Amino acid sequence: MGRNRIAAFAALAVMVAGCSPGDPFALLNCRFRVENTEDFHVCGICLDRLESLSVSQAAKVAAAWTSGTCPVDFTLNVGIFNPNDGTSSSGAVSLTLTGFDWDLYVDADPKAGFDTTWVASGSLGRPLEVPGGGETVILPLEISFDAVTFFKDMGVLKFVGLALAVGGIDSDIRDSDHLGRLLIRGVPTITGPFGLVIEPGELYIGLDWVE
Repeated sequence: MGRNRIAAFAALAVMVAGCSPGDPFALLNCRFRVENTEDFHVCGICLDRLESLSVSQAAKVAAAWTSGTCPVDFTLNVGIFNPNDGTSSSGAVSLTLTGFDWDLYVDADPKAGFDTTWVASGSLGRPLEVPGGGETVILPLEISFDAVTFFKDMGVLKFVGLALAVGGIDSDIRDSDHLGRLLIRGVPTITGPFGLVIEPGELYIGLDWVE
């Protein structure tokens, strides 16, 4: 091992000395969860402020569904929390999310357990700094898919109910009937101090913090 690497690991050992002895690198892990959705559109109709569709809006969605194409577009915000808030002897440590490949799954039928349907995939566009100040940093995922392609069997009425639950006026409710119907499979890459690269592996991100 070269001198530079030895020095880096020695400094890292000092930095993490204030962490739990059972897991001295725990502070280098970020935590993830689904935060909320924004700008949720179905057929160009913004659902963010709607409890239900008007007659004309419902007719527009029904016509699109019948035509075989019902576009859905929204932003899914993922919360990322750096557990090192500076209270340990190591001080605050800033981390950087340098990679994040993801798949989004939607629970089409909450009464059938978690019946997940894959709808979209993507990756991190640019690095995201996650400072160790105890704040939750938002990673916005831009989601687009055709509802008919994935949810044709559930029918337009049930799909509208799903869309309103996830993207309507109650879309920030943290329970299984609302945000709990979204699940992200994420594979993050995190860069820590001295260029240390952390790859936690495959994570399933939902309502509760996962690391």
